[in-house]
Amino acid sequence: MLSFDIADRKINIVKGTNTGGKISIERSISLDVPPEVIMSGEVLKLSELSDLITKTLRAELMQDKDAIITFSSSNIVFKELVIPKEKGDKFLGMVQNRMTTEMGIADNFSISYTIVGEAGADNPGAMKVLATACPSAVIDSYRKLFNIMGITLRSVNINCNSISRIIAADKSNLDKMPLLVIQINADMLGLVLFEEGQMAFARYEPISEEDYGTPEYISEALSENIFRMTQFNKARGGSGINNVIVYGEIGDYIKLADLMASMDIKASILQVPQQISGYENFEFTIFANAIGALYKRNKITERINFLEVDISTGRAGGGMNTFLTTAGLIALVSVVLLGGATFMLSMHGNSMKDDISDTQNEIVEVKAALATSNNYELILQKVNAYETKVTTAFDLLEKVPALNKSLLDTVKTKSVQDGDVTYASLSYSRQNGTIVVSSLEFKDAIAIKTYLEELEATNLFMELPPPSYTIDEESGTASVGSISLVVKEGTADENE
Repeated sequence: MLSFDIADRKINIVKGTNTGGKISIERSISLDVPPEVIMSGEVLKLSELSDLITKTLRAELMQDKDAIITFSSSNIVFKELVIPKEKGDKFLGMVQNRMTTEMGIADNFSISYTIVGEAGADNPGAMKVLATACPSAVIDSYRKLFNIMGITLRSVNINCNSISRIIAADKSNLDKMPLLVIQINADMLGLVLFEEGQMAFARYEPISEEDYGTPEYISEALSENIFRMTQFNKARGGSGINNVIVYGEIGDYIKLADLMASMDIKASILQVPQQISGYENFEFTIFANAIGALYKRNKITERINFLEVDISTGRAGGGMNTFLTTAGLIALVSVVLLGGATFMLSMHGNSMKDDISDTQNEIVEVKAALATSNNYELILQKVNAYETKVTTAFDLLEKVPALNKSLLDTVKTKSVQDGDVTYASLSYSRQNGTIVVSSLEFKDAIAIKTYLEELEATNLFMELPPPSYTIDEESGTASVGSISLVVKEGTADENE
């Protein structure tokens, strides 16, 4: 199983297993995300990110068929609610209705929850719930991303739920309540407040040097946000925060500890729970969210998988109308793909690229609809197969240069100038992008060298090795059986 911890500028990935409550980590990798590929948790450039992740996983030998996600977004809304006891989807519906009413959230949000305990004597028979609302566009972007990569997405979850498992696994943390856990990244702080052994509140705060006007912006942001969370705790009747656990990109820990000591707060680094093994070769605090996501959830108290929640509430799926629409799209995709396969034999490279690009966009849309319903699993497999054909065709097109009039004219011109060389035939292999000039006659051996230098000077061909030749003793002419010109990728003018 692959576990992804996704932020706007960084993705941390582990490959691990959870067997009998024991988590074993096999491999790990971090990759930097270019600017504006992910914004506020939403993947905006699907193709660019899928290529980046796919190449990284392949290079690191971390490929797998299944994956889970934990992520952060400053657009996530948290709210503590008191909800009457109910079971299953009815309780979920009550949570979602209350969030919609009290927070003014529209239908374009996905809503999950964690039951943190009994509501108390003032609300007998009710439960205290920490509800979370995330823009549906964020969740949908992950569905599309993993469909493109051909990886089955099992769960989409928020970082605070992942790290809470790490905190709960260390029983010594119960003595530190109220406890504030802070993830530190260069562009974001993740803050999770625990009270009485339960997660009470969470927030994600974007930070930057520009916002604070100082290179010490992380320290400034920590001081400001710790103060806010302390005030929040006191407003709820708490004693204030005296303990903070940090993880992520910690940097100078001594400096952080001194900063918090000046606020009468004891700082510590997130510890590795005993249930986890295989972390010895990487920095645990960097991958803590991804590892925490591998813990099994409590099905009685938690509805935190946005994929499952959306299916339960009808946000994903769509009934027979969706099925018919999807079937129509699949038929269209099939026609385009078959046409594209035939067109591959033609000489019009640009048109083929346009067809492939359009088809890939359609595949993304179709797969996004299919992935939300197990009823469409067989159809989804067919779409995956078609996508593989399209990807193969696209790769072939990119790697094999197109033959065109300009390219051939260049070879012909070099072959007849000044009458120094003649040839009997010229052929082109699309299999390996090679032009073969056969039965060449040169006025002398020097003309061979001049001919090759002039062809190399066009910068259209790979380096040309000296060919074998024979000299006619009477005329002095040089004969060459054939010369193979390997066309460089991307050099052909595809508009001709």
